[in-house]
Amino acid sequence: MPHHLETDRLWLCPWEAADVAAARPIFGDPEVMRYINGGVPCSDDQIRESIFRQQNHFRSRGFCLWKLLLKSDARLIGDCGLQPLELDGVSEVEIGWRLAKDQWGQGFATEAAHAALQHAVEHAHLERVIAIAMPENRASLCIMEKLGMNYERATQKDGFPIVVYARHFGEKLSL
Repeated sequence: MPHHLETDRLWLCPWEAADVAAARPIFGDPEVMRYINGGVPCSDDQIRESIFRQQNHFRSRGFCLWKLLLKSDARLIGDCGLQPLELDGVSEVEIGWRLAKDQWGQGFATEAAHAALQHAVEHAHLERVIAIAMPENRASLCIMEKLGMNYERATQKDGFPIVVYARHFGEKLSL
């Protein structure tokens, strides 16, 4: 099982406890968090909890929300990958992404999500992955469509209205 994934421009790596300071400007930015939790910046304790949770997912499942590093300067620019999600009483696997504001619109989320999906299907043998977004998050909805995901339904998560997209994988992965 690889300890990191690689794309043309990115490394997707497991989180380390020392990543809190590097993650703070991203997780603490209300604009970045706008469609994740309504714009509430994460505290250092919340960032630590998130890192710990992703480390556990990687150890137990072989996938996680990987930290994203630019190959050009090894700078942390966000996260992308898969994690378990309980939604409407059903255990699912969700793909998600979060990028620093200065990295928006450059295709990094789509690039990283393709790598994360490929890894999930090949190494974790997943047959279904979902993505959720607030309906007004047009950028994420476009990424979901680029990933070959299809609209399933509208629901709520943590008091926020969301839409659910899904992708089913057959014998052969085609991204």
